[in-house]
Amino acid sequence: MPHTAFLDDPRYPALSHFLAQMLPETHTQPILVSSDASGRRYWRTRLKSGETRIIMDAPPPGEDVLPFIDVQQRLARIGIPVPTLHAQDTTQGFLLLEDLGDETLFQWRHGQSPQRVTEKLQTAVALLPTLAEGDTEGLPEFDAERLGREMDLLPEWYIQHHCQHALSPAEQAQWNQIRDRICARLITMPQVFVHRDYHSRNLMVQPDRLTVIDFQDAVRGPLAYDLVSLLRDSYIDWPADVILAMQALYWEHVPTALGHGQSLDEFRADFAWVAVQRHLKVLGIFARLSFRDGKHGYLHDLPLTWRHLHCALALIPELEDLAALLAPFAPIAPAST
Repeated sequence: MPHTAFLDDPRYPALSHFLAQMLPETHTQPILVSSDASGRRYWRTRLKSGETRIIMDAPPPGEDVLPFIDVQQRLARIGIPVPTLHAQDTTQGFLLLEDLGDETLFQWRHGQSPQRVTEKLQTAVALLPTLAEGDTEGLPEFDAERLGREMDLLPEWYIQHHCQHALSPAEQAQWNQIRDRICARLITMPQVFVHRDYHSRNLMVQPDRLTVIDFQDAVRGPLAYDLVSLLRDSYIDWPADVILAMQALYWEHVPTALGHGQSLDEFRADFAWVAVQRHLKVLGIFARLSFRDGKHGYLHDLPLTWRHLHCALALIPELEDLAALLAPFAPIAPAST
């Protein structure tokens, strides 16, 4: 996203009004610095003191800042590093936030030694047992209906639009049966607070901490989910030995009550099942972002997500039928531009 002020942006007048109310002291003209896979965008402004602030721009009715505020408070209460909220306009969809800089874990790792990257990954993993203990009262349930709806993005957007293939009635029936089997497995797992998108692009690196962002879609769901998001990141291919070590590190620190007395091997089996569900969803989302929203860059991330999916399927003999059903639809990376 170009670092340019958009004075003719339709949201700019409301944004300027928000800043005039919340920051009456001198501040610079806000600059649009980034957007994400949703409709949210982020602006930066500099105060007279030299400090900077980020403005989350979440235009209603498509976006809602209330879940962000709610989850930010839940995480802050249990000591998870999250951006400080300085001011809000929930009607217009603006939040004034602490500026965490521009360096995500995804960006920071470039040029770092493998040891330093592993240490930073350990920091990210170490936050997860505490995060799992977060307050889940009132959060959406990651129930079978929601899990299945997410997986259905795969035939709807990835297979039909990206691969240009409509499932036959027999294929659709097989897909429905497999999808429901995966849902049934996931809802039997220990259910905890789940960030739902805990990965390298949602962890901001600063000299003294690793800060969690983009948590507004939190749910109550499977214990393994956030660790899957991190270790089977669609943007980074972490080495297999690192993944095994991080699973063990995580399991060492998970409170026994949350794990329901599972063994590490049982948890790793859950991890594989959760990975299948998440990667099926992500393949569908990346295709939808391209074909519906014109965000074609996500197509470059399809091959790695596909590889992650099949690494998980290789650990689950019960899903051999899914591997066979998907075999004709392996992605081809788009040409570099």
